[in-house]
Amino acid sequence: MTNAAGFSYERADGMRVPCPGGWEFVESSANTIVVAHPPVTSGIFRPSMVLRWAPADGISLARYATAALASTMQTAQRVRIIAHEVWPIDGPEGPVSARRQRFVHQTEQHPVCADRWLWIAGNRVFEATASYTVDQLVGMKLLFEQMIQDLRIDAGDDAGESQERSLMDTIAPTEPRLDEAASRLAGEDREDLDRLAAEQPYQEPALLLPIPALELMDSLAERHRLGMFQRKGPEVAVLRDAGFLAADGSLTPAGTAFVAPLRSLDAAFSVTVGDALGGAVLQVWIGGGIGRVTAEPSRFSTPSARVPGPDNLSVQVLQANAVPKAIADWLGFSPAWSITHEPVVLTKDQYEARMKSAQVSAPEGLGEAARRMWEQPWTDWEIVDEETGGWFGFVHAGSAGQYRLSPAEESGSVMLEPVSTAAVWDTLVRFIHAAVEGTPLWIPELPGFDQRPADGTAPEGKVWAEYA
Repeated sequence: MTNAAGFSYERADGMRVPCPGGWEFVESSANTIVVAHPPVTSGIFRPSMVLRWAPADGISLARYATAALASTMQTAQRVRIIAHEVWPIDGPEGPVSARRQRFVHQTEQHPVCADRWLWIAGNRVFEATASYTVDQLVGMKLLFEQMIQDLRIDAGDDAGESQERSLMDTIAPTEPRLDEAASRLAGEDREDLDRLAAEQPYQEPALLLPIPALELMDSLAERHRLGMFQRKGPEVAVLRDAGFLAADGSLTPAGTAFVAPLRSLDAAFSVTVGDALGGAVLQVWIGGGIGRVTAEPSRFSTPSARVPGPDNLSVQVLQANAVPKAIADWLGFSPAWSITHEPVVLTKDQYEARMKSAQVSAPEGLGEAARRMWEQPWTDWEIVDEETGGWFGFVHAGSAGQYRLSPAEESGSVMLEPVSTAAVWDTLVRFIHAAVEGTPLWIPELPGFDQRPADGTAPEGKVWAEYA
């Protein structure tokens, strides 16, 4: 084992594996190494990275990555696949193309982020999976990326059949279908990701409450029981059935959890979404470690889903760190190939016309990548910090991925810039985390937020929560 710049490095089977200072190698076997955060107290999730390898046996990267996604969809609990993207990794003879997959799933009481890298080098197939909770992203995500960057692999001479091959034959018996447009624009093969969006539609929560009942619950933010005359309305029976009120009009434990964010409010957000058929609003209150989410029907529900009526909202009471995934589910986050191209600048009239109808002609001079975006279905959305007014806006452009929506330099115009779905997830998590914790907003994954002064202050004339 060697040490350098706060990292130690363990050599195993032709690899040099980094370990941050204070972390531990908790497993090192014939084909697996686990690097873990120092031990934590009970109830806290312990971040870790698991590195596995096996003979490649002629498996293509696209097929291996597709099988990994399929297996995750089948086995992970309450999973949302966020991103599937190209990521270069150093192999024994130089950089090799890899895939990074990002997903969120439930592990016991924890909503866990998983960043999984897959690549083939030196006759071996590798899989490195970093795991941390949503609220640990700010401290862990970049560290794990640095560990992947520092990983070194020598040439291997593995041969023969492996268990990985038999798993591939079961889960992904053939090569995946390609996204022809993305492959052409990227200059190399890109797997078709459209099926992933279709296989993870939004599931409307089971609890639906009429708006008057929700307003009645809000009146209990500073007391424990309804007044005598308030106990006679029809909303009271609804709230009793929901388990929020006892027979005497007092709050049950579930009811107390429902109003807890209002009693010790850390942050509140509204998320607005719209497309050619209309719009919807989701609202969030976070406080006391609890998140409360109320929402109109998602634009990404299955057509047959049971959805709230016009006077009802869906209701969720969650751990605070589960809120970003609840928003991502409602917004239909799903992997897509983001192709870099020059920002598209539209007048507000052009933008509003395109949002109303996909039949609007594209502006002259759009390149192929921008035209690909134009021809996809558009859903725009924005998240607003109710206290500061800070916001981010995006356009979900189907197979073309997410586009950041912001004012252009030209007065009365807007600008659309391609952004990876992974960066959009990071933006959502970091934006919520900064508001809840009261810390400066720093988003290194997003252009415009890649530098922060050493003293934590914002650039002159800017406010971090509004610098969007």
